[in-house]
Amino acid sequence: MTSMLDKTQLDALEVGQVVTRLLAGSVPMRCKITAIDTLIHCGPWTFHRDTGCEVDPELGWDGITSTGSFLTK
Repeated sequence: MTSMLDKTQLDALEVGQVVTRLLAGSVPMRCKITAIDTLIHCGPWTFHRDTGCEVDPELGWDGITSTGSFLTK
């Protein structure tokens, strides 16, 4: 079973690091961190800094109460 990154692991992420985005809880996708500000950016995808869950306003995903993917170990 793949687990989500915890807050300590999310805080340790750095630009250039490769992470795994787990889409729909079952499709792993490797992506590189391109920026970190109030969000974690992996190319076109953005993730909440505290949860590691994808943020996509167009789909209604706030990364806290709703999401379609998340960063994993």
